[in-house]
Formats: sequence, structure tokens, C-alpha cells
Amino acid sequence: MKHIGRIVSFPIGLVLIAVGIIIFVVVNRTIKDEFKKAAVVIPDNGADEIVDPWVRFIGNEGDPNNVRTYTFMAYNLTNPIETMQGHLPKYQEVGPYSYNYIYERINAKLYEDDEKLSFKLWKRYFPIVADGYRDPTKDTIYHFNLVYGAAVQQAGSEVSLSVALTAAAMGKIITGLTDPSFKVKAGFAAAPTVAAGAFSNLLTATGNDPATACGLWQTGTSSSTPLVPFSIPIIAGSASDISQAQCQALFDPSNKFSLTDPTNVGVYLLNPAGSKAALLASPFGLTSAQADLIMKYQLALTSTFVPTTLVSRFAECSADTTVCTNNPLYFGLLQWAKNPSLLGQSVFNIPNSGVPAAPEFGIYTSSELSLAKAGSLFQNTSTINLITPTSIGTILVYGQKLAADPTSIPSALFAPFSLVEFGAIAKYTGYIMSAFVDGDIIKNQIFKDYQGGPIVKHTVHDFLFNSTDPLLKLMYPDTPSAWVSSPLDNIQDVKVANATLHTDEIYTGVGDIDLVSSPITFEGEEELNYNIPIKVGGSFAEQLPPSYLSKDTEAPVNVFTDEFARSLSFRKEVGGNFGGIPYYRYRINESNWEVNPDYFQTIPYLLNLTSIKSGAPAYLSRPRLKGIDVGYYYKAGITDLINEDEDLDVFADYEPRSGKAIHGRYSLQVNTYIQGTDGTNSTLYNKYSAFRSDVVHPMFWGVNIIAATQEQIDILTKAYKIDSFRYAITVILIVVGGFLSLISGGLFVLDKIIDL
Repeated sequence: MKHIGRIVSFPIGLVLIAVGIIIFVVVNRTIKDEFKKAAVVIPDNGADEIVDPWVRFIGNEGDPNNVRTYTFMAYNLTNPIETMQGHLPKYQEVGPYSYNYIYERINAKLYEDDEKLSFKLWKRYFPIVADGYRDPTKDTIYHFNLVYGAAVQQAGSEVSLSVALTAAAMGKIITGLTDPSFKVKAGFAAAPTVAAGAFSNLLTATGNDPATACGLWQTGTSSSTPLVPFSIPIIAGSASDISQAQCQALFDPSNKFSLTDPTNVGVYLLNPAGSKAALLASPFGLTSAQADLIMKYQLALTSTFVPTTLVSRFAECSADTTVCTNNPLYFGLLQWAKNPSLLGQSVFNIPNSGVPAAPEFGIYTSSELSLAKAGSLFQNTSTINLITPTSIGTILVYGQKLAADPTSIPSALFAPFSLVEFGAIAKYTGYIMSAFVDGDIIKNQIFKDYQGGPIVKHTVHDFLFNSTDPLLKLMYPDTPSAWVSSPLDNIQDVKVANATLHTDEIYTGVGDIDLVSSPITFEGEEELNYNIPIKVGGSFAEQLPPSYLSKDTEAPVNVFTDEFARSLSFRKEVGGNFGGIPYYRYRINESNWEVNPDYFQTIPYLLNLTSIKSGAPAYLSRPRLKGIDVGYYYKAGITDLINEDEDLDVFADYEPRSGKAIHGRYSLQVNTYIQGTDGTNSTLYNKYSAFRSDVVHPMFWGVNIIAATQEQIDILTKAYKIDSFRYAITVILIVVGGFLSLISGGLFVLDKIIDL
């Protein structure tokens, strides 16, 4: 019995060691599970609401633990006229402007056993207008227009843009003239003259007897009178539907309301709104039923009689008028290609014609084309046509050469047109370009008052979030949502957001926590359209996989951000403590800013997003162009920023075990860059402007600082306290248990030795 204490203390020591190990493993696993709960992006994941990743991911509106504020600085071009004439720009940094930033991921749907999540990211910005803040809705700046830059980039040059606009104008003109509704519009336009003439002819044929004329009109026998080109199906069920007195008043030239007068036809018979009230208010004493008959007559007049009368005088239509009245293309071409035209005047002169305002070919050139030849000009398969930019360019080049030397171009190249006809086509095309496109569209619509063109004028707020462009309005007249030209989305209506935003996808972390929040698509695409296809990938900036950095403090960090439209590698900079929580600070690797042909990067510290942003010449840099060659500061007129050393770079402070960014900063600057050789004028901006090449035009930069709240820090601190307690208990148990086991074992051996 004397050794019983030693015998008992040995297994107790082993038990204490085992309990210490069990506590270490169980508590460690529990903590890891809690960190996973605080990372996996699914609803009802069991995480505390304050750090619930689903709550933070879905949106921040009204969340006191997720308030975001963006601060913007804009660049104002102080010499816009000189810049467009080929001088170097002079920019001035203005601001700051602060905004509350609200984000919401709408239409969120889990799929594939909750491993993936689809959504639309809806962003909204609200200016902070209060004492101590500059008002972005009042401050006005001049700035480069990315929409215009995209149009020039895609066309190839301003000259090519002019050609493309000319082709579009031609297409719009002929589309208006060949639309089936033009026959009705032409009928309305010509009806007063044609109908009044028919009434007068009918009256003359009856010896100026209104009573006889009324009889012929109401019984439909007027077609038997060869002197009267008037044959319309009768609308009256019987002669009594419109009384003789009323009818004779309509035909009596001495009555100032007679329908033998074109003005009266336009006012009473063809009132533009089709208003029954206008007819009832006339002095003819019409009843409601009679007014209905007149309106039916109006429809028959404009849709049948007038068009037939109009086309019957053209030789190509006279044999069978239905060939021209039933063919919208031919009916419209009679107005465009003939001299005199179908209506005997230009649609220019017809109020509310609904047809694009441009002079017709026949009227402008005092010549005409056959319907077959004119029709071929509006077929994109024709070698010579007026609706493709390539053919427009060919017509202009051939036209110049033929004007100088009629034998310089073989006739086969502009067949089926004669030399005279092709000369008229070239003359008309040049006119549409110079007067209609360059004059009306470019000067009066696009460039007017800096509303559009390469340099535009807006308030800072409209520039960032709420600007529209006249060129986009011209291209998409019926789609207002396509007119937006501001570089940042700021959709205020959820219905518009649903209709216009891309659907994107991420991994939730279910099934593989190492993929938590990693993007699958960006703007609906799995690959980015750089010089080579770049697959969307990387970690979410605000959530690395839990324990990723604690397992390997030197593990590589690659983060995908919507703002940069690519994955960026980060480097570990320092460690520190934020509110009692240890962290590792990571910044963007300098290698991301280096020249890289895969990403179209030709200038260090200038990321080219042109291929990603719909062709807009958008280039990203660090705020205030930090890192870029100082020569670009001089060219942009911002030399006062060369030595600006304020730290505005992107960084993230990651708590290593949860993987959460407990403190960080987003920042970037948006610029445009005019490519080309230094000291020369750009070959892109070669007609309406003359920008200098190899110049960076700064536009704006923004910064957004995020930081964990005290409540969020307390939750993470609690985990550290539990972990510290676990560590202490484990150490104590293992040390005490080990001591007991070691001492009891040693004494037991010593006793055995003594006994020997």
C-alpha cells in the first residue's frame, strides 16, 4: 500500500494529458467551425448577425455595422477648346465629394446543393450635402467623354465615325420613307390637295352643280365620269345618312367651309388627332353618326384613293398602281429618288411627317433614279449602297476621283449606275455627310454646348453617376436606359436594376471552404476579354478562406475586384494589432502595374480596361497617378501632384484565422489615354478634334475605407480569449499531468532499485 499514491498519480497524469489534448482539439475544432459559420455565404448559417456573411453580402442598407462612405476627387479641364485643337491639357483636381454608398445583391438564388450563389449587384450612391461638404450637384467640370472615345475607337477614327454616322443617317432616312406607315402619312399630307382637287373636278364635271355632285359622291357613281379621277368606296349606307343640304354645303365653293378648299379638307376631313369633336364643332351640323362616317371616309381617302392617285402619274407604276402602293420600298423610293417627288415637295416641308428631316435625293440633285436602281442602294449586299460605312467610303473616294477625271474609275466598279447617276449619288452622299451629319448631327446635336463630343461639361455628380450622351440617344432613340454615359452605375429603381444589371455567380463555401466567396463570373462572363482570355478567379477582397493565413503566413493572396475587373496579387507588408486583434496587412503587388501584353498594358502603373468596358478607353491607376512617369504629369498639367505623398493605396488587414478583412481601403483613379507618338496629333481624333498623342487625361479618383465595428471586434476578441483559455488549460493539464506521470513513474522505478 505504500506505493498506492505513486501508482494512482501515474494514470491520473496520463488522463490529465489526454484531457488537455482533447480540450485542445475540441475547442480548436469548435473555433474553426465558428469561423466557417462566419464565412459561408448562406442564410441561417448560425453565425452571429453582427458578423453573419449572408447579412453583409446581401446588402448594407440600414446596417449600422456596415456603413460605407466613398470620397471622390474629380479633375476639371481648364482649357477644353485648346485641348481639342491640339494643345496639351491643363487639369485641376477638385473636391473632395463624399457619398453614402448602399449596395444590395438582388435576385439572390442558391443552387447546386447551396455550393453556388447567383445574384445581381445593385449599387447606389447618395451625395452628402451638408455643412463642411462640397456639393457635387453644383460644382461643374469639363472632362473627357468616354462614350465618344469608345465610338471613335470602335469606328477607327473620327473620319470613320463620320462615315458610319452618314450610313446610319441614310438608313434612318430610307427606313422612315419605306415604313408602311409612310403611306398613311403621305396620304394625310397629300389628302387636302388631292381630295380638294377631286371635289373640285367632280363639281366641274357636273357643271358646277353641287346637288348633282352630291348625288354622284353619295351613290358612288363618280367613277363613271371620266373627267373625274375620283373613285372611293361610299361610306354612307344610304343617301339620307348625310343630308342633301349638308352635302351641298360641302361642295359649294361659295361656302367658306367647302371641301373644294384644301385648307378645309385639312381642318375638317383630316384633322390630325382624328378628333370627332372637331367635326362636330364644324358648321355643317353633323350628328355623331355622321361624324363617324366622315372619319371612316378619311381613312379610306388616305389609305386608298390618295396613294393610288399619287403613284399613278409615274410611268413605272401607271400600268399597275398596286405594284407601287403595296410595296413599301417602292412607295418610299418614289419620294426619295424621283424629281418631282411623290408628294411634289420634300418631307422637310410637311409638319409632323414623322420622317427623318433630310432632303431627298431627287429633290437635292435635280435628277432621278429608277426604282430598281434606287432600291439597290439600300441593300447591304449591293457593291454600291448607302447603308454600309465601307460603301459610303467607296462612294466618297470614287466621287472625288471622278470629279477630277471622269475616266479614272472603270464604270464596272460603280455599275449599274451611269457616270451621271453615280456623280449625283456621290454629290448627295457628300451633302448628307457635310450638312446633315457634320452640321446638324455633330455640331447642333452632339457637340452643342459641350453636351457630347470628346470634351463634355457636367456637374461632378452628373459626370460620375447621372450623365447621358446625345450620340447614344441618336443610336438608341427608343431605349433610354442605353443613353447613360457616366462611368459609375447609380440605378435608383429596383425594376431598372433587375432589367439592366448582369447576373453573376460566386461559390458560397459550402462543400469547399477554400472557395468561399470566390467569383465564378464577372458581368455574366466566366472569362475576361483581354489580349488572351483570362478566367475569372481569385478570392473575395473582404473574406479569405478561414485559417488560410494562419496555416501558412506566407501564403499567396490573389483578390478579384469588380473595380479593377481582374484578379490582383497582394504582398504581405506588416503585421499589427487593430482594436486588440492581430492582423497581417496586404497591399497590391507592384508586379500588377508592370507592362503586360496579356492585359494590353503598355505603360507602367496604367491598367488598360478598354476591352472590358465596351471599348471605352478607360485606364486605371493609383490615385493621383502615383508611380507613373512624371512626364505624364507635365502633359496633363498636374505637376502640383508630382510630389504628393499621401498614402491612398489599396490595402487590406486580414485577421489570419477568420480570413476577414477587419480594416482596409479601396482606391483607384479612372483616366483615359490617347495613344500614339509623343509630340504628334492623334490619328484617331482627325476630323472634329485634334488631340495630342501619348497623353493621359485624368478623370476622377475615389477611396472607400472599411473597418470592423467594435461589436464585430468584440466577437473576434472573444474567440481569441476562448482560444487563449483553451491554450492555458491545455498547457496546465499537460504540464501537471506530465509532471505527475513523470514523478510517479520515476519514484516507482527508484523504489524498485532500492528494494533490490
